[in-house]
Amino acid sequence: MKAAVISFTEKGGRWNREITGRLRAEEADSTGYGFYKYAGEGLTPFTHVKDLTEGLFASCDLLLFIGATGIALRAVAPFLRGKTKDPAVLVMDECGLHVISLLSGHLGGANEWCRRIALLTGAEPVITTATDLNGVFAVDVFARENGLAVRNPEAVREVSGRLLNREAVGFYSDIPWEGELPPLLVPVTDRETGADEARRPVCGIVISAEGDRQVFPLSCFLVPRDLTVGIGCRKGISREEITRCLTRILEEKGLWEGRIARFTSVSLKSAETGIQEEALARRVPFLTFTPRELEQVPGSFHGSSFVEQTVGVDNVCERAAVLGSGSGELLVEKQAGGGITIAVARQSASAFRVLFRPYAKEDTKNGTAGTVT
Repeated sequence: MKAAVISFTEKGGRWNREITGRLRAEEADSTGYGFYKYAGEGLTPFTHVKDLTEGLFASCDLLLFIGATGIALRAVAPFLRGKTKDPAVLVMDECGLHVISLLSGHLGGANEWCRRIALLTGAEPVITTATDLNGVFAVDVFARENGLAVRNPEAVREVSGRLLNREAVGFYSDIPWEGELPPLLVPVTDRETGADEARRPVCGIVISAEGDRQVFPLSCFLVPRDLTVGIGCRKGISREEITRCLTRILEEKGLWEGRIARFTSVSLKSAETGIQEEALARRVPFLTFTPRELEQVPGSFHGSSFVEQTVGVDNVCERAAVLGSGSGELLVEKQAGGGITIAVARQSASAFRVLFRPYAKEDTKNGTAGTVT
């Protein structure tokens, strides 16, 4: 997890150093940035917050601004891409009285981070998401916690709106699930007929690798992040070249990019900027393996004597994809072009299991949200 804390005053800088230190203690890759007049020891100075934000927005999972909300809003506004791509953005006042979940509360985890920063600092968390305030099941939070990608984000609002209005919402899953279904979520199978089918809710959640399985007239599709992209490339290849190559291959093979769970390669490429930037932009990890580890991967691969002499193993992309996927199925064999080789492996469906954690529900006696344990 990569975090950036940005402050503008001397008092804010003191909070900045304290928060970045505590985040690092929790093993987060955290960097503090201070306005150049008040940066002080331990903070990286900056002059223009908009220029700073442009670089951080694409590379960080969490941005915490210590200062006025208006400054944060104007800083991030030009770089907003959508709820599935934007990082978590928080704002805390320089006195440490309040911390606000400003952007990407669910999919980006801003609400969760808001509570954590509040615990670290003693600030009052400010969360305005309706499902959180009313103790209602949030499908996008559920998706993030279970390694699922939302295929049609616009449907999240439909599901949340119906649950907030106390309407039943269907639930169908190709993947085994555990735990207690939250209130108003109705389990549905694809074998229902007659009266059962007639009582099926109009709107529902569908978990399926197929990505668009029509179980309900209005469906929110959750897809397992089950793809591992193995990649090899010449030194110094740019992120733009990697993006073009990968996008073309996925489109040709009919694979949705939201299913990507990780990038993998040989250890020699661990510092390859283009691959690192592509993984950061997609907010997935980039893992590397030694030539010895790749060599031991069982299977039949497209070997190259040149690659073996250069890297120490006859094939990088296919072996790395299979190893990174936990010995999954090689869906896309080695694709080469422009100094880039790419392969894609799918993690076994048996490796996935959906868990409903203890849920919050409204306490009808006093109107507050309580947790069922």
